[in-house]
Amino acid sequence: MSASDGEGAAMTLELTPGTTCVANGRVIQIDGADSLTHMRVRDVATGAVSSVAIARIEALPKTATASSFEGIPAAEWKRCCDLAKDLTPLNSRTTVARSELEKLAKRHGISVRQLQRARATFRKDPRASALARSPGGRPLGLNQLDPEVDALIKHVIAKHYLRRERPSKEYVVARARSLARRLKLKPPSRSAVLTRIAREDGYQADRARLGCKAAKQRWEARTGKLEAERPLDLLEIDHTPADVLVLSDDRLTVIGRPWVTVAIDVATRCVMGMYISMDPPSAVSVSLCVEHTVLPKSENEGDPGIWPMYGKPKKILVDNGKDFRSMALQRGCQDHGIDLAWRPVRTPHYGAHIERLIGTLMQIAHLLPGTTFSNIRDKGDYDSAGKARLTLDEFRQWMTQKVCRTYHTRRHSSLGVPPLVAWERGLQDEQGQMVPPSLPAAPLKFRMDFLPYVMRPVRRTGITFGASRYWHPDLSPLIRQDEVMVRYDPRSPGAVWVRRPDGMLVTAPAIAGRAVGEPGSRRALDAEAQARMDAMTDEGFEKTDQIEAAAQAQTRQARHPSRRPRTQRPTPRSAAACAAAVNPTDLSALPPKTPSARAPIPVEEWT
Repeated sequence: MSASDGEGAAMTLELTPGTTCVANGRVIQIDGADSLTHMRVRDVATGAVSSVAIARIEALPKTATASSFEGIPAAEWKRCCDLAKDLTPLNSRTTVARSELEKLAKRHGISVRQLQRARATFRKDPRASALARSPGGRPLGLNQLDPEVDALIKHVIAKHYLRRERPSKEYVVARARSLARRLKLKPPSRSAVLTRIAREDGYQADRARLGCKAAKQRWEARTGKLEAERPLDLLEIDHTPADVLVLSDDRLTVIGRPWVTVAIDVATRCVMGMYISMDPPSAVSVSLCVEHTVLPKSENEGDPGIWPMYGKPKKILVDNGKDFRSMALQRGCQDHGIDLAWRPVRTPHYGAHIERLIGTLMQIAHLLPGTTFSNIRDKGDYDSAGKARLTLDEFRQWMTQKVCRTYHTRRHSSLGVPPLVAWERGLQDEQGQMVPPSLPAAPLKFRMDFLPYVMRPVRRTGITFGASRYWHPDLSPLIRQDEVMVRYDPRSPGAVWVRRPDGMLVTAPAIAGRAVGEPGSRRALDAEAQARMDAMTDEGFEKTDQIEAAAQAQTRQARHPSRRPRTQRPTPRSAAACAAAVNPTDLSALPPKTPSARAPIPVEEWT
């Protein structure tokens, strides 16, 4: 097999074992012949052995060539363009005078021989990039290590580097050099080991070191794109704990980080709804966020036009959390024609829009006093609890202002316009007229269908729920009946709603308890009172433990006589001592008399 170089001299490629060449874009070494048409070869980079057709084997180029003009440096590209400009007129000519070639070579600072080579190349491929000079150095993938040492390095990498324990590269270098010394081989250089480690970079290596999930997150192709053409075509909902600490209403206690539930419109990137609470994510927070999304915002009553987004979405995309699979949410969406869909399991990138929104909102929250930042490294020695200043209600108001007057009014990188402008444009028809979203026909019914509920009996004293009692005369027919579904709004405990069997919706206001602020209703204790209660509780535990321990010991002693303590017996005394101890005048102390025994009668025995 032969090839020609730029000078036309013949070059022969000998397909003998050990010859390095190229096949299918890979650097290979010939192991031997498989047949008259195929050779058995070994991939230099991976060590894999395969059979390759002889027609696909090419000589190894002496220097690497630039594959395209993007990789050509600016100075070299200018030289190529100038040379191509002068060589273009010569392509149509068969012969060129040497004097002309010498003049042209002098202009470009090269020899005539070099110019003739460039002209031959340019005639075959009349592109400026074909004239680029290739950088020197060894061809990519050329292996000059001893095959045994090369195999040793690959063995060490497979055994000690591609592991979940993720040892360092320097550890692998030390292991490879140590193994080579023990096998009486020349230890490989550090760069040789690191070069082969770099060749392992990819999905399989990350899967072995980081796990399947992390490897997919880094290498799996995601060519698809979640799109929505018009507002309300697709919404995403998710939760996050806010990166800030808030105070109790009396501003004396830090009550923790509030949870934020938000809904984003994919087409316009607008925040359609938001619910903030100290309670962890639940079906309640999801339902209230959906309600806030669909119905016109109550925030507009005090600040007209601040949050103009509303409307019933066609589809809602959520994750697979238990809070997103509640019966109330599913049936509410089905009843009102909303397609509720769940992301595939363990695929967080399916909710990329809501994840980016949450990241943006939390970045804004880092401006607040009392922020916890996004990680402990950013937090440093910042005293989040000591710096906290906002109550939960103030945080709600602050976040509303930031969403409506910062996020909605700032240019979005994906849209090219602010979300508010995208919303307004998305609601325009072909004539440019604004077409507002349609409202639910029965807003109160829609609200009831998404509110959380509990099952409670109706007694003569009313409905008891949340340390409060609720009553309305229209509930009288339900007394002593089965438990009824009681809808409630955690944000407004002043009333609950009950639908009677005849379809009538009864609004029962609070008549007693915490909901009406009665004395004796549940209140938070201050730190001093709580400490006093705790001390009394602890003392009570100690006293009761002592009583129980004493009772257990006495009961055990009573039920097991062998475990009773032994009493000391009196020592025997002499008769004189006993007589001396008895008062002679006290006859009662004397022992009672007993009849004396008769003397035995002597009897003569005859034999």
